[in-house]
Parts: sequence; C-alpha cells; structure tokens
Amino acid sequence: MIQSSTKHLQLEKLEAKRWLEISLMVDPETADAVAEVLGRINPAGVSIEPVGSVVDANFPDTESAPNPGRNAKLQLRSFLEVDSNLTNTLGQIERELWPLEMIARECGLALPKPDYRYIDNADWMAQWKSHYRPLRVGSRLLIVPAWLRPKLAPNDVPVLIDPGQAFGTGAHPTTQQCLANIEKYLRPGDTVLDLGCGSGILAIAALKLGASHADGFDPDPDAISAARKNARTNDVTDRLLLVQGSLLAVRLRANYRMTVVNLLSRQIIAFLKLGLTQTIAPGGIIILAGILEEQELEVRSAVQNSGMALLAAEKAPDIGSSTNNWVALITQTQ
Repeated sequence: MIQSSTKHLQLEKLEAKRWLEISLMVDPETADAVAEVLGRINPAGVSIEPVGSVVDANFPDTESAPNPGRNAKLQLRSFLEVDSNLTNTLGQIERELWPLEMIARECGLALPKPDYRYIDNADWMAQWKSHYRPLRVGSRLLIVPAWLRPKLAPNDVPVLIDPGQAFGTGAHPTTQQCLANIEKYLRPGDTVLDLGCGSGILAIAALKLGASHADGFDPDPDAISAARKNARTNDVTDRLLLVQGSLLAVRLRANYRMTVVNLLSRQIIAFLKLGLTQTIAPGGIIILAGILEEQELEVRSAVQNSGMALLAAEKAPDIGSSTNNWVALITQTQ
C-alpha cells in the first residue's frame, strides 16, 4: 500500500513549510480516476500534464500532443496545506487510491504511487504554475493555461483554460481526439452540443474555431462553474449556454450541426438508446470518444442501431502500456 511512503515524511518538522506537493505518474486509463480522488479530497484542484510531450521547434514554449509510438503517461499533481489535518488527509488518500492500485496491477498499468515534496509557502503558487505549458493539438488549436499569453502564429486558435480543476485540461488522449476532430469537421456557423462538458474546453474550442453557438451540459455543478469561468476568460459567454444536466435536459428534436460526447462507452450507448441522434440536424456530425478499443464493436453496434453512418474510427496515439488504445468514432446522421 501507499502508506509506507508516508512514514518517511517527518510530519513533526514542518515549522518552515506550508504546502505538500503530491505527484503521481499514471497511465491515461487511470488518470481520471486518480484525479477524481485527489480533487475530491483537495478542492484547490489537480494539475494533469503530459509526460514526454514533443516540443514544437517553432514555438519552444509549447508542447505538442504525443506522437504515435511515444509513451503518453500523465503526471498528476496536487498541493495540500500543511496543517493539523494533514496526517488524516494523507491516510484518506492512501485508502482511496488502494483500490485503484489493485485495478491497475490486474490490468498491467502503472501503479498510482505518489511522491511527496514539501514546498515553502512563498514558492507553492510558482511551483503549481510551472508545471503547465501551452499544448498544441491538431494544426491550429493551442490549449493555453489561463495566466499565460504566448506568442501566436497567424493561424493559431488559443483556448485559455484554468487547470485548477481536473475537469478537462487537454492532456487526456480522448480530449485531444475530440479537439482534433472538432477542428477537422467543424464548419463556420455550426451549432454545437457538448454532452459532459467538464471544463468547457471542447465547446469553447468549437466557438473559437467558428461555431456560432454551443450548449454544454454536465451533471456536476462544479464542472459547470469551472466551464463558466473558462468561458469568461475566452470571451465566449454570449455564445455558450451551460446547463447542469445530461441528455434528458437537452431539448430533443434540436438541430445541432455537431455533437461531442467524451464519456465512458456505457454512457455513450445509453445516450444513443435515449435518442441522442434526435438532437442532430440532417447530415450532422457526432464525435464519440472515451471508447477503449475492446469496447469499440459494442459502440459501433449501437451507432448502427441508431441509424447513424460511421465516417471514421480513429485510434489515439500509442500509450505505451499493455492495454488497448482509445478509439474515437466519427458518425453522421442520414
């Protein structure tokens, strides 16, 4: 268990320290679950950053999404305040990560073993922000931490995201699949539906790429709050409607030109059965992501049963683990 690693923290010698950094290197398959544990215990947020990203030679202050064949593990970081509750907090983290360790071990994934480092009070914000650099996805999109203002090429489309909450920062392979396909299939003036919008990154990217309007739905009120903040930062609040709710809150017989669903396979299948296609205009595009390769056939069957045509099936870059890759299905209404 993780407990053994906390025995060496010397919690009694912390007079000059104020923050404890927790960092874990994980596979993309376990990143969301580990981030959810840390985010639930530490409301201040969780950073998610790619490991081994490709630095763009033309823009040295940016990173590109990992290329196929590269190890695309993710680094998660969170900062806990050093106080009288720290020992109990660390014990809670250990207990909640332990089941994830067992699952990862059985699946041949990297175990979520945390490293700990104390940071002086004056340095912790600088440490937090130093882990982020702009991330290039596709040919035009640049995902930028909200506090940075990098130099942009003429065709760059910056999407400013506050990564203080782990609702979607662009680092996860499925988010990158959605972003790349939004860029590929979006037409100027399209209307967009983002189901499970999280931070709002996909809807905001669509608007900045030329969509006329986007609606984002998420059952988590904290996600909606984070999305609203990011919408204000990107100056798109007048074109983005954010609603707490899921597909049942969406007006059926809507007329969206593009819908993006970056969720688990079982949720995608359930949405298809509940009438997801009824929200799409004739000839409209649905981008389905969050599908493991082993689940692809089941989702394809649900797509076929819903009357959609399959335009493409795209694998995410090789994650360098023993499990299958993520698959995105691009579908179109008849």
